[in-house]
Amino acid sequence: MRPVFCAAADDDTGATDLAGMLADEGLRTVLVIEPPIERWAEGYDAVIFGTGSRALTPQEAYERTREAVRALAGLEPRVLQIKYCSTFDSTPEGNIGQSLDAAMDETGETFTVALPALPVNGRTTYLGYHFVHGKLLSESPMRDHPLTPMRNPNLVTHLQSQTARRVGLAAHPVTREKLDTLRSQGVEIAILDCVSGSDLTNVCEAIAHLRLISGSSAPAMGLPAIWRREGWWRPADKAPAPEVNRGRGYLVVAGSCSVATRGQNEWIESQGASTYVLDPMELMEGSAPKPAVQGEVVLLRTASSPEDIARVHDWASRQGVSAAEAGLRIAYSMARIVEEIVEAAPPAGLIVAGGETSGAICRTLEFGALEVGRNIEPGVPLCRALGRFRFPVVLKSGNFGSRDFFGKAIQRMKEVT
Repeated sequence: MRPVFCAAADDDTGATDLAGMLADEGLRTVLVIEPPIERWAEGYDAVIFGTGSRALTPQEAYERTREAVRALAGLEPRVLQIKYCSTFDSTPEGNIGQSLDAAMDETGETFTVALPALPVNGRTTYLGYHFVHGKLLSESPMRDHPLTPMRNPNLVTHLQSQTARRVGLAAHPVTREKLDTLRSQGVEIAILDCVSGSDLTNVCEAIAHLRLISGSSAPAMGLPAIWRREGWWRPADKAPAPEVNRGRGYLVVAGSCSVATRGQNEWIESQGASTYVLDPMELMEGSAPKPAVQGEVVLLRTASSPEDIARVHDWASRQGVSAAEAGLRIAYSMARIVEEIVEAAPPAGLIVAGGETSGAICRTLEFGALEVGRNIEPGVPLCRALGRFRFPVVLKSGNFGSRDFFGKAIQRMKEVT
């Protein structure tokens, strides 16, 4: 069976964001964590691969993305997407530009689009400037992201700093004719304006003919209806649910320092969760002890105050370690602690907040792949692990979700187990 859609996502929470939107539209979707991709792809309408490239050096991101695109293109999908966050998480050095370069070099495509807007979650683009809930990206909480502080809301100039390919703007309203004009003028990557849900429908009509696209999970909300209309895809009968190992209790792991995740931590603590706080410096040095966790709902989180973040940055600067590398050290140290906890007492469900933390845990616990179900909230679906452990999993971008999201996720897990 040939998938209609494949994507390479720069982190695992972004991958589940995209996959959940596809699942909501009726596509049987798998998120591949550990290659070979072909091992997991059979029988799925959509195949997403998490590259983890966001936290790599630009050259490493290019190489890993190109390798992923080569494998995904071998499945012969109608559409291939490079997926990144709806807040365009990157620095002036990369890695979105490098990922697009890798995809275009590998596929031979000479034109593509960048659609970072996700109106359902308050991310919009107008005249090339990106907004988060009505605030310029540079004035939103993303301004102070510990790994990818977003200080330039002009996505045309920001992306241009990452690639030698010519970047242009398809201003609102986006049409296929505008894209054809930009292409004829030598533009190779077009940033797309998108300001609302209805606008997204029109944008998807304009890009539906393209074989290579890039952006947030928004295309997955509009393209499936077009694929069905054109006869490129039709919903299949529902497949049997994969086997789930029964465990006890619910483990919430929060490595994100975002405002949204901090509020979610406070909410679950107020509901009586047993909370264990890990010192980021001890995690960085690999000396953090495994807590003796107890309770029906357990929250394992990093200390994430501005002072804690500053301590990590100061240490990394003195050691000559990049912010991305420091973040990965913390994430993998945390993942090893989670592995010990899960091996001793498998939970009934696992919830992880934060892209780097999710990637580290998925690989340390050898999930292999996740079968993706419908969204609990936009961009955050319930998944089932298919590898070494087989229990329900939720991977949440740090910036996504309502204040009581962890409670909603646990309730959904109870319903399926």
